[in-house]
Formats: sequence, structure tokens, C-alpha cells
Amino acid sequence: MIKTFRWIAPVAMGIAFCAMLRADDSTPPSSSGTGDTWQSRDESVWWMEHTAAIATSADASGVQAVVLARDLMKQQSPQVALDYFNKAVYEVKNRAVQRQIRFTLFEIYRDQGQTDKAMDQLQQVMMDQ
Repeated sequence: MIKTFRWIAPVAMGIAFCAMLRADDSTPPSSSGTGDTWQSRDESVWWMEHTAAIATSADASGVQAVVLARDLMKQQSPQVALDYFNKAVYEVKNRAVQRQIRFTLFEIYRDQGQTDKAMDQLQQVMMDQ
């Protein structure tokens, strides 16, 4: 059964990631480094539009909060992050945010070599309906 999950896990993560993408998944305009004011304006408009899109969606805001929390937790021990996210996954009511927390827990457990716990998190995502 574990062998089956080894190829299902990356597929499930890819599907979940693609599901999170919005219709406008364009990249920000690249800065040419020339100090072009029009280019700077384009970048600012792009960031404002994407920030507004995230702010108007509870799902997107919650998912972004999980990603940002994970970035902050990288400065601390993995156990601190595990404790935080294991508590949060049961307190959060939004299912999209719960799924992102479970993916975050999967990554932390995988990085720590705890494959059984990592697989449990993926199984919870797969069983979520």
C-alpha cells in the first residue's frame, strides 16, 4: 500500500496546487533594471491586482496565510512548526485552508523522514470531500 502512495502523493500534490491557481496566473512583469518608470508602474499594478484578488477570497487569503506562516516557521525548529500546524488544522473551519495545512504538514514530516505521518496527511487530503 505504501508503494501505491509513493506515486499518488506527488500526483495529489500537483492536482491540489493546480486547483489553487486562479484564472490569472500570470507572472509579474520582469524588471529590466533600466529604471523605466512605465515598467515600474506595470509591476505595481500587477501586484495590486493580485493582492486585491487574494484579499477578496477567503480561501486564497487563508491559503496565503498558511504559506507565510510556514516561511516564518522555517527559522524555528521543525517541532515548533509541527505543533503549530497540528493544532491549527483542527481549529480552522475553511476546507481549502485545512488542505493547505495538511500539505504543509506533509512537507515537514517528509523533510524529517517521518514518512508514515507524511502519508497520513496525504491520505486525509485524499479522503476530504
